[in-house]
Parts: sequence; structure tokens; C-alpha cells
Amino acid sequence: MGIKLNVEKFDNYIKELKKDYKIYAPVLMEGKGTFSDTDTVRYAEIDSIKEVVFDKKSNFSAKEVVLPITQTLFYFTEDAYIEPKQEEKGVLIFLRSCDIHGLKRVDEIYLRNGAEDPYYKALREKVKFVLMGCENSFENCFCVSMESNTTDEYDICQNAR
Repeated sequence: MGIKLNVEKFDNYIKELKKDYKIYAPVLMEGKGTFSDTDTVRYAEIDSIKEVVFDKKSNFSAKEVVLPITQTLFYFTEDAYIEPKQEEKGVLIFLRSCDIHGLKRVDEIYLRNGAEDPYYKALREKVKFVLMGCENSFENCFCVSMESNTTDEYDICQNAR
């Protein structure tokens, strides 16, 4: 079963979802590439489906959403420590099949390679995936040869047709 939404309806749906979720997708960041005159595609929070870049491969992994570069684990005082309040909202990420396979590898490291990492687990349990289909293979992609071009581990599937 599928639902077709035009841009306006999809944006209204995103607006409703943002009440309970932070929504991330690959977006074009103009002038933020390796050099000042180059662009890059990275994961960032979105407000509209028009912001999502469907026709270019992201220059960074979706793991930067679920595995933050910095995270405050504790606040210390002279006599005690406290853990910071956790973000209440869930996380919804638009990503490709190969990115989901990549996150499965990160899950293996943090959740099943010895003791579970409780901080990663708490973040990861809030994540839901929107699968973005690829109409064509991108330059330098190797997902077909690595058999990561398909997955059934998603919560919502986007189909541009």
C-alpha cells in the first residue's frame, strides 16, 4: 500500500512529524565544501521535502546524526555528578540502503561487540529510517558489488515515481 503526496502535503506531514521528531536528510550546503567555492551534501535537519537532495550522493555518512562528534555524558560538582536530560524527540532520517547497511555496522560495534554502550543505545532506540531509493548508481558507488543496494530495515519508504 502506498500514499502519494504532493510537495505541499508532504511539507504539512513533515510539520506534524516535527512535533515528535527531529527530521534529517541529505541537504546541499552551498560554499561549505572542501574549498570555499565548493558545495557539499551532508545530513542536516529539514523543514521541507524541497531541501532533500535526491540526485547526489552525500559526502558524509548518516552516522553523524546518530553518533554525535561530541556529547555531554555528565555534569560534575564537588560532591556529585548528574547526567544531562535526554532529548525527548525521536529522530527520523532520510537515507539510502547503503547508509542503513553502514549504520548496521556501527550498531554491531556499539551494541553487540562486548557490553552495550548505553549512550549509543539510548540515541539509537529513538531513530527511524525513511528509505530513499536510487534511480541510478552514483559515480564511485559500490553498493551493488557489496550487496548493500537493498534492505528491508526501514520504517518508511520514499519512491519518487
